[in-house]
Amino acid sequence: MISVKAMDKIPNYHLYGSKEGEVASFFNMRRLEELSNDLNTTAHHPHRHFNLFQIIWVTHGCGSILIDEKMYKMEKGTLFYIHPGVVHACENSNDFKGFVLHFSPDVLLSHTRANTSFEIINRTIHNTSLVVRTDEREKTISNSISDLWKEYTNDYVEKDQIIKNHLNILMIQIHRQMHNDQSFGDGTSGNMIVKSFKKLIEQEYKKERSVSYYASLLHITPTYLNDIVKKSTGKTAGELIRERVVLEAKRLLIFSKQSISEIAFELHFEDSAYFWKFFKKYVSISPKSFREKH
Repeated sequence: MISVKAMDKIPNYHLYGSKEGEVASFFNMRRLEELSNDLNTTAHHPHRHFNLFQIIWVTHGCGSILIDEKMYKMEKGTLFYIHPGVVHACENSNDFKGFVLHFSPDVLLSHTRANTSFEIINRTIHNTSLVVRTDEREKTISNSISDLWKEYTNDYVEKDQIIKNHLNILMIQIHRQMHNDQSFGDGTSGNMIVKSFKKLIEQEYKKERSVSYYASLLHITPTYLNDIVKKSTGKTAGELIRERVVLEAKRLLIFSKQSISEIAFELHFEDSAYFWKFFKKYVSISPKSFREKH
């Protein structure tokens, strides 16, 4: 079990230990055992990465990783795919081995033909994480990560382009291994609206929780937005907005030392009483009880 110590504010890194504001390359890869040795620890405090996806691939040893409020076992053949902004902390054994990858979303979205698997994975997990436990006989993900490491650690001609190609292949293989076999239509106007809506939520959820506000930005009516979102996700537009607010509130309550009033202020509630009422309505317990529980 990870012993989590709350911090004044949740650190927002580009890479492990890198200060906020430092510019990282489009792709970074490290061996897990080297990372632990460099930081002289087998425990990593709660943090999140600014605008970078993270993939952790475990090849040896064991450990635990806390992702938002869920705990997972880290063991051989397990891959963790973590969306930018997701708070996580981990603790591992001394013989822990594997790889950690960080990459910018622009890498897979800047091409004329974007990686469909990458987009489907991100729509499925929607600002959270994906845990893939592979069969030991399944070597495709392992081989792709080995290819990435070989390319990353050598100075070959067109190195960056090959890394992007290998990363695209890895996304396809992760998509194939996903536990949830969900089918998504691609390219339809409805799905494009939902995709744009979710992107707007990420940008505006702290300040705006009105469905009509988002509908106006998308140049459609609130009713039409609700219908499209409901058909695609099974939830209303308002539910998606509120879920994002609740998710951030949970992260701040668990991992930061900010008072409930400070959290309410950060999330743009009128006062702490209104935040308290909102949180209890959608989580079924008060912010104070939730923090004490975790």
